[in-house]
Amino acid sequence: MNDQDLKFAHKIRHILDLGTEQLRPTAAQRLFEARQQALSHQKAAVGGLSLASLGHFASTTLPTYSRTLVAALALTVGVVFTYYWTNFEQAAENEEVDSALLADDLPPAAFLDKGFQAWLERSSQSSQ
Repeated sequence: MNDQDLKFAHKIRHILDLGTEQLRPTAAQRLFEARQQALSHQKAAVGGLSLASLGHFASTTLPTYSRTLVAALALTVGVVFTYYWTNFEQAAENEEVDSALLADDLPPAAFLDKGFQAWLERSSQSSQ
């Protein structure tokens, strides 16, 4: 921008800061029409969910509290699924350790030894 453009922009800003009360009615009407025309050409932002057509359906048909309830339900299902998944993984790890121990040639007295149980607990905690 050159100096002439900056001066013109400052004059416009000053006039707009004064308000529409001091403008001639014809100028105010032209400004209003130009604003309406610009707004009609502006692309409208679409709000809401965008999960294929399900998001549009949910945003138009479900009340706000129902959408919150659906979101809370989805979060709860995710937490429960994660809890059970980690339990299954822990059971699989325990199964692997038990299978390895049973496959070894250990005397039955080794399984009854308290030190052996402590070693198993330490080794399973260190593998996590």
